[in-house]
Amino acid sequence: MPTLLPGSSASATPHTDARRLHRPRWTHPRAVTGAALVAVCMLLGGLLVTNVAKTTEVWAVSADVRAGEPVRPGDLERVDVRLDPVASGAYLDEPDADSLSERLSGAAWARDLAAGELVPVAAVAGETVVSGVEVPLQVTGTAMPADLGPGHRVDVWVAAEQPSAGTRSEAARRVIDDVAVVAVHGDASAFGEGSVRSVVVLVEDERGEVLPRALAALAGGSATLVRRMGPSA
Repeated sequence: MPTLLPGSSASATPHTDARRLHRPRWTHPRAVTGAALVAVCMLLGGLLVTNVAKTTEVWAVSADVRAGEPVRPGDLERVDVRLDPVASGAYLDEPDADSLSERLSGAAWARDLAAGELVPVAAVAGETVVSGVEVPLQVTGTAMPADLGPGHRVDVWVAAEQPSAGTRSEAARRVIDDVAVVAVHGDASAFGEGSVRSVVVLVEDERGEVLPRALAALAGGSATLVRRMGPSA
């Protein structure tokens, strides 16, 4: 027959061990609270990951553009960005190329944008009705910006031909102010800096006062095109 140690009780020991080994029930308040906290943390974590991964598709320019140039849908590309709803409304977000082309029909850039920049709605000027006459100019490669193209705005200056001996040279003067370039024909790199290129500009002269004086000056001198820069161009 087993001998009990002093101070021990045969009847208490089994019940005490049973209480120590008994697992807590899930209905215990602390267990319920812990499970609820874990569920809430998992839910918040999932929402955070979803919001971080959520992107918006907007349009960006794939090459540098200048103020005054016509907006060509081919110069734009769709990019995925993370923007809040308020900020995303400030950029072009047409869903496809067809709707983009419809919106940009006849539009011009209101300011310069660098390649990769998102296109703000404010950077696209609405369609404007322009009237005038197209004037072809013969300009050497060194007398115009090398990257001059349609949509750029220029001032036309004329310098008199090389004066003869004993004749005082005249200062160059501006004969046409702030006109749009319609077309540029010829490649300066193919013919060298001294090559002559044809530049067509659109002259708005409702009163017929500018063009006669400009053509007279161009007949006796050489033209230099000075490009205007900035949003007002």
